[in-house]
Amino acid sequence: MIPAIQERFNDQILHEAANRYGITPDGLKNLGGFEANVYEFQRDNSAYILKITHTIRRSVNYLLGELEWLNYLAEGGVSVSRCIPSVNGELVEVIPEGDGHAFLAMAYEKAPGSRVTKEIWGPDLFREWGRVIGRIHKLTQHYVLRDPAVKRQEWYEEEHLKLRKYLPADDQEVIAAGEELLTRIHALPKDSTSYGLCHTDLHQGNHYVDETGKITAFDFDDCGYNWFANDIAIILYYEMQYKSETYPTRAATTEAFLTHFIEGYQEENAFNPEWLTLFPDFLRLRHLLLYIVLHQAGDTLPEKYRQELPRHRQEIIDRTPRVEFDFTRIPVNAPTI
Repeated sequence: MIPAIQERFNDQILHEAANRYGITPDGLKNLGGFEANVYEFQRDNSAYILKITHTIRRSVNYLLGELEWLNYLAEGGVSVSRCIPSVNGELVEVIPEGDGHAFLAMAYEKAPGSRVTKEIWGPDLFREWGRVIGRIHKLTQHYVLRDPAVKRQEWYEEEHLKLRKYLPADDQEVIAAGEELLTRIHALPKDSTSYGLCHTDLHQGNHYVDETGKITAFDFDDCGYNWFANDIAIILYYEMQYKSETYPTRAATTEAFLTHFIEGYQEENAFNPEWLTLFPDFLRLRHLLLYIVLHQAGDTLPEKYRQELPRHRQEIIDRTPRVEFDFTRIPVNAPTI
């Protein structure tokens, strides 16, 4: 948990959170967590995940914007870790501290299965991944907010994209390259078939795979409004760095991943071939965002990441592609959805 929040956390808070979900602290298994304290618990012979965060980081309405959409997706047939209500029937439990701040607790069904392994890293996994994202994108086109107050952020409201707030004022080369990229992306067209509420972080660390190959998605904490193409590019950003004997280079991984991912995606939603031309900029956008995240860490940044900062910086300045690859080579079938 974030240090400023951890300083406020104590056994009384934990006991109260557990009580509101009908369990005792002794029944909680601590799973750690950076931005929230995360626990596993059993109830009625089923496994669940309890997350405890704070109003320093999130508001009740902002969390409800995530959880209501998450459960909408579950009702629409997407395999996700659904949010469950507390014993009081609340999706978010508020535990006041007395100074205007509060801890916020929520619980989810635990996803079946386990992490992705090298044994299943291949076409079948990629296609299933595409089906999940395709189904999410299909459903989100018809999602209606219950209340504007719970609306999630637009892509450009992302805290980690505030260059001038977090980067040194004298780092004008990075700021100029970043603002040039942001300006170009701001100009992209939007409509309901290409832009909407997205997960924005469904890399292999945020889903489990069961013995049948079915993916269950979780950790929707970063969900927000974005281009569907960027939702896919964010996944690719991480997965193209996963080298294997079958796909030994970024280009080989990129081609295999996208080819089979889009096959699965098109079973659920139409994929516009023009999206492929946007991938280079969206990959650079993720690279820029992570550079800013590393700067925000300050003195707490691990040494291995600190050593990578000069290279990371130069890649942004030089507009270096994240992968040398012609994305238009990826086959896309004519729309049938």
